[in-house]
Amino acid sequence: MFKKIALAAAIVSMFSVPAFANFGAANGNVLQEGSTASTIINAGQPHDYQINLDQPATVRIASSHFPGTHSILPMKAKLVDGQGNTVKEVRSSGSEFEIKEALSAGQYRLIVSGSSAPGGDSWDVHRYSLHVAFQ
Repeated sequence: MFKKIALAAAIVSMFSVPAFANFGAANGNVLQEGSTASTIINAGQPHDYQINLDQPATVRIASSHFPGTHSILPMKAKLVDGQGNTVKEVRSSGSEFEIKEALSAGQYRLIVSGSSAPGGDSWDVHRYSLHVAFQ
């Protein structure tokens, strides 16, 4: 009996990819080196990430879409310093964006927004991840 339940749970988890997506705003997420989880973006629901730098660093943040999908999802990213000043603002090119900026020590926010409509043929084209590196 236990084996049947475990097998059923394994099969269901293979087909529940949306469980890995983060719906809604990502307020308060701290960006660290590496990749973020897949997140769904919708118009009017920007995602807010925090970056804390103990020392000056060149920060590289690049977006990518859910593996295996081709998306033309227009996106915008704005990097803001602790005083609310815009440090860098970029729009997606081919549905992906990249920010590479030398920053002083301090706290920053990255605000990511998109122009997608909810639903559609597949939520996969609305998903993105961020890839972060500090140098």
